Amino acid sequence: MTITQLNYILALDKSKNFTKAAKACKISQPSLSTQIQKLEEELGVEIFDRTKKPIKSTEIGKILINQFKVIIDESSNVSELIIKSKEKINKNIKFGISYTLEATLLPLFYESLISKFNNSNIKLTINSKDKLLKKLNNNEIDFIITTTPRLKKELKVIPFYYEPLMIVIPKKLQNFDLKIIEPNKINTNEILVPKKNNDLKKSIIKLFNTKKFNTKIKTDNLETLLNLSLNGAGMSVLPYLFFEGLRDEKKSLVFNFSNPLPSREISIVFKKNSLKEDSILNIFQLIKKSLKHIRTFSDVKIIED
Repeated sequence: MTITQLNYILALDKSKNFTKAAKACKISQPSLSTQIQKLEEELGVEIFDRTKKPIKSTEIGKILINQFKVIIDESSNVSELIIKSKEKINKNIKFGISYTLEATLLPLFYESLISKFNNSNIKLTINSKDKLLKKLNNNEIDFIITTTPRLKKELKVIPFYYEPLMIVIPKKLQNFDLKIIEPNKINTNEILVPKKNNDLKKSIIKLFNTKKFNTKIKTDNLETLLNLSLNGAGMSVLPYLFFEGLRDEKKSLVFNFSNPLPSREISIVFKKNSLKEDSILNIFQLIKKSLKHIRTFSDVKIIED
């Protein structure tokens, strides 16, 4: 028994004519007749007396038709309830973004997000990828923006940007061919890295396949590491979106690695079958649109952190 079949029954009861009922339901007469007959067979009763002209409902049919009206009314109420519940759910949006994207990616779309979802209560959490994934798993947040995590059955992961890693080389350390910069040719003892084992540091470790770096300066501030490098304290690794925001005089000391460019894959991550999937996908499109003016890269080698 389906709601559609019940609607066919009510249409026939109202019109007393198969042709008119079929037209009202926007289906063919044979299809309507077949569906009604299937329901009668399922229930083991005749709802209509087809020998009468116009068609009339049987005694048991009258009782069932009254009950069908109640069922259809209730189903409409349930549909409205679902719609209202979804609207209420989507008014509260909680998302997270990893530390290493806070200063670069977030400003590109945050104002547009607030403007588009001005009737929603938006809460932002900034943390490491691992902690954000835990919050997502515990339903504390609805989605996260981070470097692509390892695939998990319960998660939906949509990559949207490949961000190359670049290297800052002060003039006093430019003692090799800058046209071909390969990670295995770099003296990693000259590289300044974040103090904490954050997403970026994990990528740097993977990029150079070592944990031996210049650890004399202990800071997690990427701008501090950059300025120290520019002033000759050592080399440092810089994500492309951070490079985009630099003044031209600083950009002159930042270089690409050789192709394929070692890159981070940035994704939006949420739980499969999330009730907020529609809103999350709308936000995903908004983020992609905000990146239209940013250079994109295709010849890349993804570094997993």
